[in-house]
Amino acid sequence: MVMVDAQVVKGRRAGPTFHESGGAGGRTPGTKRTILIDVLGLPVAVRCDPARHNDHKTGWALLDAELPHLPRAQLVLADRGFRGTAHRVASGHDVMMEIRYWHERPEGGFRPIRPLWKVEDCFARLGAWRRLSRCFEATPAGATTWLQVACVGLLTSKAVAA
Repeated sequence: MVMVDAQVVKGRRAGPTFHESGGAGGRTPGTKRTILIDVLGLPVAVRCDPARHNDHKTGWALLDAELPHLPRAQLVLADRGFRGTAHRVASGHDVMMEIRYWHERPEGGFRPIRPLWKVEDCFARLGAWRRLSRCFEATPAGATTWLQVACVGLLTSKAVAA
Protein backbone atom coordinates (compact mmCIF):
# COMPACT_ATOMS: atom_id res chain seq x y z
CA MET A 1 0.00 0.00 0.00
CA VAL A 2 1.19 3.51 -0.83
CA MET A 3 -0.35 6.88 -0.04
CA VAL A 4 -0.25 10.10 -2.04
CA ASP A 5 -0.88 13.72 -1.09
CA ALA A 6 0.11 17.23 -2.19
CA GLN A 7 0.87 20.57 -0.57
CA VAL A 8 1.46 24.10 -1.88
CA VAL A 9 4.58 26.02 -0.81
CA LYS A 10 5.17 29.69 -1.50
CA GLY A 11 7.72 30.54 -4.15
CA ARG A 12 10.33 33.25 -4.24
CA ARG A 13 9.23 36.78 -4.92
CA ALA A 14 11.46 37.98 -7.77
CA GLY A 15 12.82 36.74 -11.06
CA PRO A 16 11.50 34.42 -13.74
CA THR A 17 10.44 31.06 -12.31
CA PHE A 18 7.95 28.29 -12.95
CA HIS A 19 5.84 29.45 -9.98
CA GLU A 20 2.25 30.21 -10.89
CA SER A 21 -0.60 31.23 -8.65
CA GLY A 22 -2.62 28.39 -7.19
CA GLY A 23 -3.42 26.78 -3.85
CA ALA A 24 -6.21 27.94 -1.56
CA GLY A 25 -8.16 30.63 -3.40
CA GLY A 26 -5.74 30.49 -6.33
CA ARG A 27 -3.62 33.37 -5.05
CA THR A 28 -0.46 31.68 -3.77
CA PRO A 29 2.43 31.85 -6.26
CA GLY A 30 4.52 28.80 -5.58
CA THR A 31 5.08 25.10 -6.01
CA LYS A 32 2.83 22.10 -5.56
CA ARG A 33 4.79 19.27 -3.95
CA THR A 34 3.29 15.81 -4.46
CA ILE A 35 4.65 12.93 -2.42
CA LEU A 36 4.15 9.18 -2.48
CA ILE A 37 4.89 7.32 0.76
CA ASP A 38 4.79 3.71 1.88
CA VAL A 39 2.80 2.25 4.74
CA LEU A 40 5.56 3.13 7.25
CA GLY A 41 5.44 6.81 6.30
CA LEU A 42 8.73 6.79 4.37
CA PRO A 43 8.94 8.72 1.09
CA VAL A 44 9.00 6.63 -2.08
CA ALA A 45 8.74 9.31 -4.79
CA VAL A 46 8.24 13.08 -5.07
CA ARG A 47 7.29 15.57 -7.77
CA CYS A 48 7.16 19.38 -7.94
CA ASP A 49 4.88 21.33 -10.29
CA PRO A 50 3.52 24.88 -10.48
CA ALA A 51 0.89 25.53 -7.81
CA ARG A 52 -1.71 26.14 -10.52
CA HIS A 53 -2.18 22.43 -11.19
CA ASN A 54 -4.87 20.46 -9.35
CA ASP A 55 -3.98 17.63 -6.99
CA HIS A 56 -5.40 15.00 -9.30
CA LYS A 57 -3.24 16.17 -12.24
CA THR A 58 0.00 16.13 -10.27
CA GLY A 59 -1.01 12.92 -8.51
CA TRP A 60 -1.71 11.17 -11.81
CA ALA A 61 1.63 12.28 -13.25
CA LEU A 62 3.50 10.98 -10.18
CA LEU A 63 1.58 7.68 -10.00
CA ASP A 64 1.84 7.08 -13.74
CA ALA A 65 5.62 7.50 -13.58
CA GLU A 66 6.23 5.54 -10.36
CA LEU A 67 3.70 2.67 -10.21
CA PRO A 68 5.51 0.62 -12.89
CA HIS A 69 8.55 0.64 -10.56
CA LEU A 70 6.46 -0.60 -7.61
CA PRO A 71 5.31 -4.09 -8.65
CA ARG A 72 4.16 -5.07 -5.15
CA ALA A 73 1.87 -2.05 -4.71
CA GLN A 74 -1.76 -3.16 -4.75
CA LEU A 75 -3.55 -0.21 -3.13
CA VAL A 76 -3.14 3.56 -3.38
CA LEU A 77 -4.81 5.71 -0.71
CA ALA A 78 -5.57 9.39 -1.24
CA ASP A 79 -7.85 12.13 0.06
CA ARG A 80 -10.73 13.70 -1.87
CA GLY A 81 -8.41 16.04 -3.80
CA PHE A 82 -7.47 13.06 -5.94
CA ARG A 83 -11.02 12.08 -6.98
CA GLY A 84 -10.29 12.53 -10.69
CA THR A 85 -7.29 10.21 -10.51
CA ALA A 86 -8.93 7.04 -9.17
CA HIS A 87 -10.43 5.78 -12.44
CA ARG A 88 -7.29 6.54 -14.47
CA VAL A 89 -5.03 4.73 -12.00
CA ALA A 90 -7.30 1.69 -11.86
CA SER A 91 -7.56 1.45 -15.64
CA GLY A 92 -3.92 2.28 -16.44
CA HIS A 93 -2.24 0.13 -13.80
CA ASP A 94 -3.10 -3.09 -12.01
CA VAL A 95 -3.69 -1.20 -8.75
CA MET A 96 -6.80 -0.29 -6.78
CA MET A 97 -7.13 3.34 -5.65
CA GLU A 98 -9.21 4.25 -2.61
CA ILE A 99 -10.32 7.80 -1.87
CA ARG A 100 -10.88 8.51 1.84
CA TYR A 101 -13.45 11.10 2.96
CA TRP A 102 -14.74 12.58 6.20
CA HIS A 103 -18.50 12.50 5.84
CA GLU A 104 -19.26 14.63 8.88
CA ARG A 105 -17.44 17.75 9.97
CA PRO A 106 -15.65 17.16 13.28
CA GLU A 107 -16.51 19.47 16.18
CA GLY A 108 -12.92 20.32 17.09
CA GLY A 109 -11.96 21.38 13.55
CA PHE A 110 -9.38 19.35 11.64
CA ARG A 111 -9.25 15.61 12.23
CA PRO A 112 -6.80 13.55 10.16
CA ILE A 113 -7.98 10.69 7.99
CA ARG A 114 -6.46 7.36 8.95
CA PRO A 115 -3.87 6.27 7.77
CA LEU A 116 -3.35 9.36 5.60
CA TRP A 117 -2.04 11.27 8.62
CA LYS A 118 1.30 9.58 7.83
CA VAL A 119 1.59 11.69 4.68
CA GLU A 120 0.98 14.86 6.69
CA ASP A 121 3.59 13.69 9.20
CA CYS A 122 6.09 13.13 6.38
CA PHE A 123 5.41 16.65 5.05
CA ALA A 124 5.97 18.01 8.57
CA ARG A 125 9.29 16.16 8.90
CA LEU A 126 10.40 17.45 5.51
CA GLY A 127 9.30 20.94 6.57
CA ALA A 128 11.96 20.84 9.27
CA TRP A 129 14.51 21.20 6.48
CA ARG A 130 15.05 24.95 6.33
CA ARG A 131 15.81 24.83 2.62
CA LEU A 132 12.24 23.61 1.99
CA SER A 133 10.51 26.41 3.91
CA ARG A 134 10.04 28.26 0.62
CA CYS A 135 10.71 27.21 -2.96
CA PHE A 136 13.69 29.21 -4.23
CA GLU A 137 14.29 27.24 -7.41
CA ALA A 138 13.51 28.51 -10.91
CA THR A 139 12.70 25.11 -12.43
CA PRO A 140 10.60 22.10 -11.43
CA ALA A 141 13.69 19.88 -11.77
CA GLY A 142 15.60 21.97 -9.22
CA ALA A 143 12.70 21.98 -6.78
CA THR A 144 12.24 18.21 -7.16
CA THR A 145 15.96 17.63 -6.60
CA TRP A 146 16.01 19.54 -3.31
CA LEU A 147 12.91 17.67 -2.17
CA GLN A 148 14.62 14.37 -3.05
CA VAL A 149 17.73 15.41 -1.10
CA ALA A 150 15.55 16.09 1.95
CA CYS A 151 13.83 12.70 1.51
CA VAL A 152 17.22 10.94 1.46
CA GLY A 153 18.15 12.82 4.64
CA LEU A 154 14.87 11.76 6.23
CA LEU A 155 15.46 8.12 5.28
CA THR A 156 19.04 8.30 6.58
CA SER A 157 17.92 9.71 9.92
CA LYS A 158 15.33 6.91 10.23
CA ALA A 159 18.01 4.28 9.47
CA VAL A 160 20.40 5.73 12.05
CA ALA A 161 17.65 5.83 14.71
CA ALA A 162 16.73 2.18 14.11
